[in-house]
Amino acid sequence: MADTKGLNPEQVDALFDILTHHETYNEIEEFKSPDTIKNYGPPFQDTKTPVAPILQALLSKFALTLPSLKDITPDFWKVQVQNIIQQLSAAELSESYDKGLLGIRKTLSTAISSLLEYPARAVLGGFPKDESAFKERSYDNTKPEDVIQAWHDFLQHLVYGDLWDTLFKKAAETDDLTKHGELTQAAHEYVVVK
Repeated sequence: MADTKGLNPEQVDALFDILTHHETYNEIEEFKSPDTIKNYGPPFQDTKTPVAPILQALLSKFALTLPSLKDITPDFWKVQVQNIIQQLSAAELSESYDKGLLGIRKTLSTAISSLLEYPARAVLGGFPKDESAFKERSYDNTKPEDVIQAWHDFLQHLVYGDLWDTLFKKAAETDDLTKHGELTQAAHEYVVVK
């Protein structure tokens, strides 16, 4: 690991972001080879040490713990999913620059890594609890500082509170965002603007 004694906290955060992005992209790019999945590790192979630590961590901590996925037979992963991944890897997707544009494979790798690097940073870097996020607060969606605060509080409530349950319950009742709580509406505004 690099010596970070001379780095300020913002520089350490930036370095962490860069390294996480680079590793996530490299792990996804490895899937251009159909043999990558054969060396991936659980749940695809029981005896292999994972070759993609970030993707393996996300799969283990999130996907494999979902109620609908945790009870699936091992053959589902070792046969069906592995087969799909190998077929996608073997597909004749352009990797080079075509007519001055990125090829399909590079575009897909970039898009997927962009989506996965955020939860990867959370898994690897943690998310410190902030008790102030649980204070009773009102949010004004027209004020940028309130929208930013709502996003911070929203994440805190997702990780340390019961907001997941609340969101799922309300989503089952209605698809109208205005029926959700003020925090959820303001956090949604952050996502839309971001």
